Amino acid sequence: MAQCGDNQELIEELFNQLHVEFGPQAQRIINLLISYLGGTRVTLPDLKYLYRQERDRRIHTEFTGCNHEELAIKYGITTRMVRNILARG
Repeated sequence: MAQCGDNQELIEELFNQLHVEFGPQAQRIINLLISYLGGTRVTLPDLKYLYRQERDRRIHTEFTGCNHEELAIKYGITTRMVRNILARG
């Protein structure tokens, strides 16, 4: 488990990288992060989880009532997975 000091170093590295990637916009991004998350402990999901969430949202949006197979092909999953995603609401 990371100690507070370890987290501080990671945060400093993140802020430095934000400055490299986004230049003048970095300070706005940092201020936004602090205004929303300052003082809280945060666990970030991995990208795969976020991509799955977005895929599932799109499947729900694109579902017409009878296009299970089309969605399965489009997203590279089985029709059973499409049905499970739709059943989860």
